[in-house]
Amino acid sequence: MLDRATFDISRRSLLRAGAGLGAGLLGGLGGAGRALAADKPKFKTVNEGVITIAMSGVMPVTGFKDGKITGSDAEMIVAIAEKLGLGVKPNIMAWAATVESIRSGRADIMCGDMGWTAPRANAMLLTDEIYYGTNFVTMKKSMPFNGTFNVNDAKGYSVGSGTGYSYVPDIKKIPGVKEVKLYDSVDACVRDVLAGRLDLAVLDSMTVDYMLLQNPNLDLKQVPVTPNDQYPHLSGKGHAVMGMSLENPDMFDAVNAGVKWLWRTKKNAELLKENGMTSPSYLEKADKNPRIGVDRDGKGNILGPAAHTPKDFSALFA
Repeated sequence: MLDRATFDISRRSLLRAGAGLGAGLLGGLGGAGRALAADKPKFKTVNEGVITIAMSGVMPVTGFKDGKITGSDAEMIVAIAEKLGLGVKPNIMAWAATVESIRSGRADIMCGDMGWTAPRANAMLLTDEIYYGTNFVTMKKSMPFNGTFNVNDAKGYSVGSGTGYSYVPDIKKIPGVKEVKLYDSVDACVRDVLAGRLDLAVLDSMTVDYMLLQNPNLDLKQVPVTPNDQYPHLSGKGHAVMGMSLENPDMFDAVNAGVKWLWRTKKNAELLKENGMTSPSYLEKADKNPRIGVDRDGKGNILGPAAHTPKDFSALFA
């Protein structure tokens, strides 16, 4: 999974617009949610009584609008925090700064299409998956592909993607592709698809999902890529997680209990859908779990630098 804000000019513009919000803005909960309930455990947080989120403010996964936290991933934290008797506030920053903000104690949790990686698992506590990242092919609705898209079906078509995207080398390996075009923004690539100058595009699928949510009349559809071991970057699935400090295992255990609650109640699916991510592929597990032997064992126990015996906070999510 990409840290996709790196290459999307329209996303960087949104980040600059949101950067001035700062860490002092509260959102997402009413007064009852912001106060610690008397019967709730007291958790250690950067700012007492609230969970501070390090996030880039890039929709559809994180945002802040009209005094309210928005975006699928950030709204999941809001839902969990309410169960814990905590408020939530955003600390909006460049994506590259989020990991250090957790390690230096300036924020409690980071999120936003955050892909699991082994180096991240060695640097912080990573929750269970909140959904699974999937690559999609964007095309006009008239194209003869539905359900899933086989990589080799790109033969004879022009394919576009973003400059620097990690799956571009895989696209270039597909035999028979007519042309590979690279773009500096999602908007520019989508315009070429709509204008018929480009047949297929592999972009930040969540950005396109959000674009279609805001503009449902666009003559576009997205089709998930079928897994193919020959093209791991193009067709592989990512594991979206949230990151927390190694020094705060109790808070992590409570949030991770909340992640299990998100799946049990399908709250994660609800929030994904509300933010435009309607494909069932986001909720389908990958065939192989790269976490096994790194920060989880086969039974889901925590391994590595983050290893500890979790406390049971499930009663808070009954």
